[in-house]
Amino acid sequence: MNKIIATAGVLVITGVVYFSLNKPTAYAATQTGRGQGFGRQQMLTEKAKILNMNVTSLQSELDKGKNFYQIAQEKGVDVESMHEQMEDFQKKRLQALVNDGTITKAQMQERLDFMETRQENCGNNVPFSGNGQRGMGMHR
Repeated sequence: MNKIIATAGVLVITGVVYFSLNKPTAYAATQTGRGQGFGRQQMLTEKAKILNMNVTSLQSELDKGKNFYQIAQEKGVDVESMHEQMEDFQKKRLQALVNDGTITKAQMQERLDFMETRQENCGNNVPFSGNGQRGMGMHR
């Protein structure tokens, strides 16, 4: 009986140590309910700067069903310029994640490729074409 209790205790302690050292990188605690968590908030903040808006106003426009392409056109912002600025921002953000070991270079490239596809489809009524509703969050 004592061996069973001792074995169970060791297993519990091992599990606690394992899970405390292997924290997930999904940023679940900061998710906004739209599937991207902290990365989405950073993206919204950066796009709001590019569009000369605050984040609340940008989110309000998105909640009305507009996408970034439509908002950029309304604001007189060149869409290609917005794409280039966002690509630079994402490269820096993702490189920092590679540097700290959160993602691999392959994962960084996968996210950049996904972003490029979304930008190519921006404004073409292709699902998830830049309206921020879905994306490749850290949960992958």
